[in-house]
Amino acid sequence: MTKLIARLAGAATLCAALTALPALAQEPEQYTTFEKYGVCGSIDDTCYNPWNNRTEGEEAPWKVLIYYYVAPGVNPHANVEAGVEALTALFEGEGYEVTASNDPATFENGRNLSSMDAVVFFSTGREALTDLGKHQLQIYIRGGGGFAGIHNAFGTSYSWTWYEGLLGGQLFNHGPRQEAAIQVQSPNDPSVAHLTDGTTFIEEEWYNIYPDPRKLTDMNILLTVDEATMTAGQSSTHPGMGEGHPVSWCHYYDGGRAWMTVLGHSHDILEDDNFLQHVLGGVNGIMGKDDFCVQ
Repeated sequence: MTKLIARLAGAATLCAALTALPALAQEPEQYTTFEKYGVCGSIDDTCYNPWNNRTEGEEAPWKVLIYYYVAPGVNPHANVEAGVEALTALFEGEGYEVTASNDPATFENGRNLSSMDAVVFFSTGREALTDLGKHQLQIYIRGGGGFAGIHNAFGTSYSWTWYEGLLGGQLFNHGPRQEAAIQVQSPNDPSVAHLTDGTTFIEEEWYNIYPDPRKLTDMNILLTVDEATMTAGQSSTHPGMGEGHPVSWCHYYDGGRAWMTVLGHSHDILEDDNFLQHVLGGVNGIMGKDDFCVQ
């Protein structure tokens, strides 16, 4: 009994000591891109390198690369092939020259990227680039390249911190596929100017993103989803992102332009003019054809 009492007393002493320890440091409420990722980030063109010096009329047509590689062992989204077709038709309808690829070797030759006005990741999955491909994408962005990340571009390259910074966060999870209403946060931006508060998208996966892109002081949020309209609820392992749940955003990053949207899950959305105009506006912005990342 004496030994038991001694053990209990020792446990109580240990608990008291642990309780007295200072609280663990918490992640700050906000930070800059440089503080978080070690590269320049901005909403204006402070962090842009105009080395490509691309202006309309100097080179025709505008060139877009659609990349949709999904690593082996990962189930691709059911609408990937249809999405590539829809986006190709969208861009070609504007007179752009489109290259579609699901081959990582595309990124291993810098010449394949240097001629592109925009690189679009459409529902790529997990390790989508080789180490050389990652390096070439960084060179492209640092020279003033344009990047658009659509839907499962957020479920890509989880171990690559630079890419997480390019996106502004990555996929944590999502609740059931469901219809919900969006709210426009930057109505003057061309990629969302055609939308109004209450516009709905059906059968969508409303991604919960981590880290939260709203914590970046140099990120411009374009669209949010009203979680009150998500009647099917959240996932069992994430409470949702609350009021102002981000859906689309943009920034200048490490010399280039980056525009993102979590929309793009279903076949239905590929026939939704609101979605297609949303993507077209974003791509026109990262190319420099139209205004980019307007607050």
